[in-house]
Amino acid sequence: MSTDSVSLGKQLWRGLGLAVRDAAKEGVLATYRNEYDLGFDEAAQISMGVLSDATDELLAKMKSGNLSKQEQALYARLTELTSEMEGRLRSACAAEPTRAALPPPSGTPPRKPNQLS
Repeated sequence: MSTDSVSLGKQLWRGLGLAVRDAAKEGVLATYRNEYDLGFDEAAQISMGVLSDATDELLAKMKSGNLSKQEQALYARLTELTSEMEGRLRSACAAEPTRAALPPPSGTPPRKPNQLS
């Protein structure tokens, strides 16, 4: 057996190993990104729900005619905050996070920065 065929075989096995490693790594990252998106959606829904509940309570009171001047101002501010929150959440959701923007999965050791100099 020649050294060319041995080194070619080693190269093929090495290439196959790297391909398997990269595919596994991408699978883990895709799952992590999906979990990140689900968490973002849940947090957004909770935040908007809190604002909506408070606004709905004041709106019901307003319809019965029992809303004080202070509560009217609060209702107006909650309505503004709800609109602002919706806009910010939509823009944050529209911008796909880069790998660097995602926090590392729990239990992952911290990455050392690349030293290019």
